[in-house]
Amino acid sequence: MISGTKLIAVWIFLLFLTGATALVAEPYTLTIGLAAIVLLVTVVKASLLVDHFMGLKNAPLMWRGLLLGYAPVLAICITLTYAF
Repeated sequence: MISGTKLIAVWIFLLFLTGATALVAEPYTLTIGLAAIVLLVTVVKASLLVDHFMGLKNAPLMWRGLLLGYAPVLAICITLTYAF
């Protein structure tokens, strides 16, 4: 079980990442590079959510792999869709 202090630290880091991506992406014209950076940060946030808030850090590999693999696959699909 993860401690409450660590969960709060992860939550604050998630808030920081969300704010940073909003500040970076909002004022600029969307380019493929910017979209890839924002989606990469989204993948990092998804891994933090799966491991810490969903408690799957020690889960069976199949379940953890499915949930951790979903965000990168989705990010690649969105980036490729935007690129072409």
